[in-house]
Order: sequence, then structure tokens, then C-alpha cells
Amino acid sequence: MSALPLLAEAVVAREILWNVPPWARALMYVSFVVAAAICSYGVFERARLWRRGRASGGKICPLDALRRGLRLAVLQVKLWRSPSAGASHAAVFWGFIVLFIGTCIVAVEEWGAWMLGREHWIFTGTFYLVASCALEVFGLAFLAGLVVALLRRRTDPRFRPLSRRVDFAIIALFLVIGASGFVVEGLRIAGAGGGPAANDFERWSFVGWLLAGAFAGLGARTIEIAHLVLWLVHMELSMLFVALLPYSKLRHILFAPLWVSIAEPRPSGKYAGVSLEAVEESGKYGVAAASDFTRRQLMSFDACTECARCQSVCPAHATGKPLSPMRVVLDIAAGSLAGDATLHGERIAADTLWACTSCGACVVECPVAIDQLGAIVDLRRHLVGEGEIRGSEQKALRSVAAAGNPWGMPADDRMAWAEGLDVPTLADEPAPEVLFWVGCAGAYDRAGQKVTRALVEILRAARVRFAVLGKKERCTGDPARRMGDEFTFLELAQPNVEMLAAAKVRRVVTTCPHCFNTLRNEYPELGLALDVVHHTQLIDELVASGRLVLAGSDGRRVAFHDPCYLARHNGVVDAPRAALRAAGARIAEPEHSGERGFCCGAGGGRMWMEEDLGSRINEERFRQLEVLSPQAVAVGCPFCRTMLHDAAAAKGSAIVVEDVAEVVARRLAR
Repeated sequence: MSALPLLAEAVVAREILWNVPPWARALMYVSFVVAAAICSYGVFERARLWRRGRASGGKICPLDALRRGLRLAVLQVKLWRSPSAGASHAAVFWGFIVLFIGTCIVAVEEWGAWMLGREHWIFTGTFYLVASCALEVFGLAFLAGLVVALLRRRTDPRFRPLSRRVDFAIIALFLVIGASGFVVEGLRIAGAGGGPAANDFERWSFVGWLLAGAFAGLGARTIEIAHLVLWLVHMELSMLFVALLPYSKLRHILFAPLWVSIAEPRPSGKYAGVSLEAVEESGKYGVAAASDFTRRQLMSFDACTECARCQSVCPAHATGKPLSPMRVVLDIAAGSLAGDATLHGERIAADTLWACTSCGACVVECPVAIDQLGAIVDLRRHLVGEGEIRGSEQKALRSVAAAGNPWGMPADDRMAWAEGLDVPTLADEPAPEVLFWVGCAGAYDRAGQKVTRALVEILRAARVRFAVLGKKERCTGDPARRMGDEFTFLELAQPNVEMLAAAKVRRVVTTCPHCFNTLRNEYPELGLALDVVHHTQLIDELVASGRLVLAGSDGRRVAFHDPCYLARHNGVVDAPRAALRAAGARIAEPEHSGERGFCCGAGGGRMWMEEDLGSRINEERFRQLEVLSPQAVAVGCPFCRTMLHDAAAAKGSAIVVEDVAEVVARRLAR
């Protein structure tokens, strides 16, 4: 190619807005002003709706905001969990960005020429050639990404369960804008300055150059007419895109980068508390109308990309429950726009809210960091506050409040599990190496008691000085908070905090991930900071240090089920597997595992609720594990143990369901 010798010549450029008459240029600027005004009005209206919300949380650290914006908005790290989705969206995103920059360069070139009296001052020479080539590459990437997005919707609904006409219309709009831009370029090269033969440097615009060769035989007048018509179509569709931004799912282009930058990072299992003073002052508890959410929450709902990834990983939705986390977010946004006095009832049904297991899969999966779970809990709080709670939900909350545990069992029975074990309490061992927080399931549930006793065996085999609280222990308040009863949570949590602080306990181990999460993430806000470990972490630590010696090998093929409040909400993934391997188990990994595991169905208070809508979540999860043909299923949560054991019994399966502690305890060197 002989373009490089021409770099010093003024002709290495293009005529800006070739073949566009003054009236068409005037139309372009008028269209832009109108589109920008429509867009700006939509953005203003959305911002006005946000301002109706409650004052948002803490200050924003500019460095943290920049880091989050780079990670989630620019690099889009969450989208790459699905390689095809990541590649497709990255191609569209970066293609759009580069094409937009190219449009801005052309505009600056025209305005500069008008103000400076120079025909070419930026878009010329080497810069013109390199920029032209880059625009071709990214323009092709833009179109390729759109084609992949279209094929994903058409060929495999697993990738995109939400495929509506509007989604296809938006892709079609982008395709026409992108394709028409290339055709307009080809017609320009074919007709401007003597055509391709006189402008060999236009080869750098390789797509337009190839199209120009195809158009060269059309005749000058035909090329000019076709170019002008297509230029007008391309221009007006581009302006339509600008105008539609805040009124369609495209609004995430504007709001998502802003939201992910100012979002308050916190563990997905840590819920925002409720100020009792604010409740007394306002008379409102929970969320009834959209304006009861915080301003940041309302902004986050408008950042929704409507990608349905949250919906696709929701265990309630997968088993036929009336819950779609995405639909909840969109209904809140729609209710805000409509000015609904309440979101409850026709807009969002109570059955939708109670179907949530609080597994947090939606939060972890969302590419723009929306907290769907927090919104659902806020809405649940209103139902609790208004007394709109019946049946098993109401019974569970009453039991927690009255008896200090969801089973409604008396406190005097809390140490029944320890009969014959001579387990020390804090009174016997006032300065233990570790406090064993038994939890309600570990104390009252028969299956949970087996896990508790197994851990006691392990602690003694490793010569760990431990103690329990005994009859003084109460529920951490986890079920109440997840169900939306903040008052009961505080009534339970505050005495626990005071007792643990007075005992000067520093390290706590628990077999229940729900207790683990509450003690670790939520009690610090009440003034108690503890070193909290899950029992699988402690077992792994004891084996690694040589304090715990295991004999023989379990030898079985074991499928490990990750508890949501352990793996997803708290990132504990490796420790349970390490403990199982130390016991000689051969681990089989299900398709949904680790941080992206599938819930057993017990979280969010659903352990004590009837499951009378759709199919049972625990049976769906057991089916996913059963396909691995394991001899046993290992868990790290008493709730998961019960749910999966019940599912196995319902199917008449011979697969054994056990806790990691039970597997390890059998391998203790006697």
C-alpha cells in the first residue's frame, strides 16, 4: 500500500459533511438540539424522582468511586462470567465508545475549520489514517457484538431468558445505525474527490473502501442521492437513540456508570439496619412507596440493564415461584414514575416477596451492583410493620420473639444436645481459646445436634480449649432480620452483644453460616467486633497446623453443596473442600457451586414457611447434586443438611447427606 508517502500532503483528509447541503446540516443541528432536550428532560425527571427518596448513606471516597467505576462500568468484570455475554457486550460497548469519539472528532473538525478558517486542522495526515482504521475495526466489533447478542437470544434461552420485542427493536436500531454508517462511508469514498482512484489513502477505511468499489459503477448523481438519503436516515436514527436514552432500557448507559461509582460496598449478607428514632419520627417502617427507599437505591433501580441475569439465577424463579428480582426492581422504578401511593398489592404481591430465600444470587450476579435483596427485605419490613403477615411466617416470628429461637423450644432445653459430653460453659472455662456458638439449629434440631456433637469431638481431639454459652445463648436474630422484623432482631441481638462483650470473648466458631454471617457482619454495627470463623475454617486450620490428626480415608465420592451464607455472602469456598480432602473424600463439583451455588431453599426465614407455590427448591437442588452420582452429599450448614436430607428422603435416594464435621469426625485418630 502506498499511502504513507502521502502523509505530508494536505489531501490526506476528507471533506467534512461531503454532499450534505446547508438545509441538511441545519436539520442535523436542530435534530440534535431537540434530541438532547428530550434526553435532558428525561434525565432531569429521573433525578427529580430520586430526590423524593430518603437521604442516602455515607460519604463517597473519590478513589474508591473511580476504582469501582473502572472495574464494573469500564472493564465490566461481572459480564465476563459468561464469556459469550462478556465478549458481545464488550464489543458493543467499546465499538460504541470509539464510534462516538469519532463523531466528536468530525464535529470538532468542522467547528474548528469554521472558527479558524482552515479546511483541515485535526482530521488529517497520519492521525486521519490511524483514526479511520480504528473506526473501521471498532465499527465491525460493534456490529459483530450485536449479531452475537441477537443469536444468543434466538438460539439459547438459557443465556437470555428475557427476550421481548423491545429488546430486538433496540438491537435492530443499533444494527441499522452501525450498518448505515459503513454504507454512507462507502458512498462518500465512491463519490468524493474523484472517487477511490484519486484517494488511494482511503484504503485505511477498509470497509468503506470495499463498499466504494461496489458502488463505483452507480454514477455520480445516483451516488450523491443515495449518500444524502442514507446520511439523513443514519443521522436521524442516531438522534432517536439520544432521545430514547432515559426512557428505555438504554438508560443504563447513563445511570449505571454513575451508580456503580457511588454504590456503598458491603457484604451481600449484611443488611442495612433501621433507625428506630427515624421510625418513631416518621411513623414509617419499611417501604410502602418508592419514595421510602433511599436516593441511592432509587438511582440503582434506574441503572438496571434488564439483562435478567438476576432472574436466571434465582432459585425461587427457577422453581415456579412468582419472584423475579429484575421484575421487582423494574416494578419499583415504574411505581416511582407513576407516583404510586404503595408498591404493595397489584404492583408487587406479598407472595412475590415471601418467595425470596435471601440467597443473594441476584446481588452477586448483577453486572451493575444493584441490591435486589436489600429492596425485597425493605418491602418485607412494611408487611411486618402493617401486620400483613400470616400463617407459618407469623408463627416463626412469634416463636423467635417469645422463646428466643425459631423452634419455640424452652431455653432450659438448649443444652440437651450435650448430655453425656461434659461440655464446659463460660462459667467453667472463663478464658477459652474459642467460644463455640452452638446456634438454634445446633441446639434444638435433631440433625443439627449430630453436627454439634461431631464438632465437640473434633475440638477435643485437637486439644482446643473451648466453651459454650449454654442456656444463656439465644438466637442471633438472623431469621427475624431476614423476614423483615428489625425490632425482634434488635431485641435478640443487643443482649447477645452485651453478654459477649462482658465475657471479653474474642474468637467464636459456629456451625451455622447464618449465625456466622450475623456475628461477623452485623453485630459490629451494634458495637461488637469478633473474630468469627466457620467450623470448616477452624477444621482446615487445625489440620494444617498439625493439631488435628486424621486417620484413614473416607474414600467416598462426595458432592459438596455450598451454603449461600457461607460461600456467596462471605466468600468461604476453599475451607470446606480442604477439610473434606483431609478426610480422604473425593469431591465432585456440581454445575452450580462456590459463589454461584444454588440455594437449598431454607434462607430468608423459608426454613419455617410452607412452600406451596411451584416446585420445591430443595428437591431441585438435590436433583442437581444427584446427577453427579455421589455416594454422599456434604454440607456446611444445618439448614442445608435438613433440606437436602428431606429431598433425598422424598425421592427414596440412598445418598447420605452429612455435614463436613461428621465426615471429619469419623476419621479422627483415636
